[in-house]
Amino acid sequence: MKSKIRAFFGANRQYAVAGASNNPSKFGYKILNWYVLHALPVIPINPKEQEILGQPVVSNVSKIIDAIEKHQDLDSYKTSKVDGLSISFLTPPAITAKTLEEISKVDGYDKVIKGLWFQPGSYDQEVLDLAQKIGEFEKVVHEDECILVRGEEGLVAANL
Repeated sequence: MKSKIRAFFGANRQYAVAGASNNPSKFGYKILNWYVLHALPVIPINPKEQEILGQPVVSNVSKIIDAIEKHQDLDSYKTSKVDGLSISFLTPPAITAKTLEEISKVDGYDKVIKGLWFQPGSYDQEVLDLAQKIGEFEKVVHEDECILVRGEEGLVAANL
């Protein structure tokens, strides 16, 4: 798992938080805040919010993948020059599965996605099987790994 955590991070990487929240008691807020505090380029994903922690929200992950794949900026985000996307999931397993299905329909997703971090509670066996089916399982961090606990280690391992 250590090599997957290291590979999740990159010097020229775009990050996204699926299930980002404006509620400070939710992990969708705490993990987005972790990225912000580490000055990592992060995009909150939430279909119901406009802004979280001063970051403009994107309604779905497809928009981000498409922008990166086409080397275009997305709103105020400089996605045109990144080397790929790593996503932290804080959604319930059923929503995580729908998001993976959405990802698999975007042309070039397999080149854009560099890491999928399934936070505790965001995945079940169906999600893991789906990640395998779409060819992304080798990029998955799971097994109850939390970025709030192991993220620092990943940043150090990636020389960030």
